[in-house]
Amino acid sequence: MEKKKRKYYNKRRKRMYGGDSEEEEEKRREGERLVELKPEVVEFNTLHKREEELYFYDAFAYPWEKDKHYKMVYQLEKKFYPDQCLDKAFLEPGAANCNLSRKKKERGGGDDKGMVFFEGKGEGESREPAAAAKDVAEKKVEEFFKCLKKVPKAVSDEGEPYLLTRSSELPPRWDGPFGTVVLVNKPKGWTSFTVCGKLRRLVKVKKVGHAGTLDPMATGLLIVCVGKATKVVDSYQGMTKGYSGVFRLGEATSTWDADSPVIQREPWEHIKDEDIKKTAASFCGEIWQVPPMFSAIKVGGEKMYEKARRGESIELSPRRISIYQFDIERSLDDRQNLIFRVTCSKGTYIRSLCADLGKALGSCAHLTALRRDSIGEYSADNAWDFKELEDAITKTYF
Repeated sequence: MEKKKRKYYNKRRKRMYGGDSEEEEEKRREGERLVELKPEVVEFNTLHKREEELYFYDAFAYPWEKDKHYKMVYQLEKKFYPDQCLDKAFLEPGAANCNLSRKKKERGGGDDKGMVFFEGKGEGESREPAAAAKDVAEKKVEEFFKCLKKVPKAVSDEGEPYLLTRSSELPPRWDGPFGTVVLVNKPKGWTSFTVCGKLRRLVKVKKVGHAGTLDPMATGLLIVCVGKATKVVDSYQGMTKGYSGVFRLGEATSTWDADSPVIQREPWEHIKDEDIKKTAASFCGEIWQVPPMFSAIKVGGEKMYEKARRGESIELSPRRISIYQFDIERSLDDRQNLIFRVTCSKGTYIRSLCADLGKALGSCAHLTALRRDSIGEYSADNAWDFKELEDAITKTYF
């Protein structure tokens, strides 16, 4: 017999039939008299003080620490006070099947007549056994426990994320059951990733993402999804987008915008206002567009602007987009500048639209200013300036 098995059988024999000596027997009896320690009960002066302490602990905790106290209290009550734990709230006094699990009920067809759930009808009313037996079996104690949180509702009954605009109040919790969607007015010089990173550190939520990239030189509406709202980013990305900005005729750059120096100059004085409007009207509808080299499109697992910075040139396949509205007019201050307003579909690059327009007019052009005015029904006028949002969050939560 192996040494481990022999040692195990000796311990088992001594535990069942007693030790060989009186000293070992006395040690065994002392071990049986040990009592398991129960958690210490901390009493607060008032119930309000206790709830206030728990609320602020939960409000300033990290997402992975949310509701940690309530879960711990629930587990301790279930272990040390099974007769007074929350599970008993769902059963009538004297119910015989209080300890049956959900699987046992489904296999054996347990009777759920004694189950009482606290809904709008009242606590004492029981459901119809034939109609509600299946629904009652699928209910969980955790669902009722979550509704006991002392936190205001941050989402609608339809399960939509909390929409934070400039005219609405800050959410009580940024990582609520369905997350938060905030409208931000991106400042010039910031990348979309910079906005998400600053907001992530500000609200202490890991999952933060934007619904549509804006170039660093661009300003305007940026929809940022926080928490579980990141699951519905695609629904915002597919919305129609509205832009406004300025083209400059006769000059071209490598990035097709004003972030790089001019590398090409072409005559532009021969272009008339009528030609500009006719050419812009020809772009309306479904067209094919080639994305710029300096873009976030990934080719072979690497972004295009990284390849372009190394001097690599790759022919990108054109994409099908839709231009719903394209209004353009000359600037009164400088006739070389064209002021435009575009309503387009997802995946449209305004820099490419500018370069294509310049070629169609027999010259060249690049983008000098860009602002995203709207995404679907959301407008940049209702978006938060990031500095104001930062001050409001600091004042409200800290």
